[in-house]
Amino acid sequence: MNTIEYGFSASPFGEIIVARTWKGICDLQFLSHNRMETIHELAQRWGEYTPTTQSDKMANLVERVIFEGYDHELTLDLQGTEFQKQIWHELQRIPFGQTASYQDIANRVGNPRGVRAVASAIAKNPIAMLIPCHRVVHSDGTTGEYHWGKDLKKSLIDWEAKALENEKMKG
Repeated sequence: MNTIEYGFSASPFGEIIVARTWKGICDLQFLSHNRMETIHELAQRWGEYTPTTQSDKMANLVERVIFEGYDHELTLDLQGTEFQKQIWHELQRIPFGQTASYQDIANRVGNPRGVRAVASAIAKNPIAMLIPCHRVVHSDGTTGEYHWGKDLKKSLIDWEAKALENEKMKG
């Protein structure tokens, strides 16, 4: 049985739920529902599990790392197929404030004709923001789909670009 600790935190883009096993963060989602429904979705994604303590302190730390630039290493516990993990690792290589196309990702993993498979793997990403699937756009530059809607995806991309621009202006 997996033991999962979960918690909630406010972010600039709405409330998030963060979950971790003893190996690392295994799930991070923006809330689409109330907290109880979100916990139920977490249980469904993880199958057999034991919910343990609710640790909002842990979730607040993750929120600070993502949205406030707090310097703290976060370990991930990725659960997926080898192909999915390969795609998710590639997403982590997209620099903050930049985007890549689905085709770019397919090319990078040596599967230029596998754009649909890449998109499918991206859609199954269990760890929003830390595996930055919001940075993947269509080849024509349009935003494309996002689990929590196109508007949030565009807001995240714009927020990162603005933060990057502010950093450049500072130093």
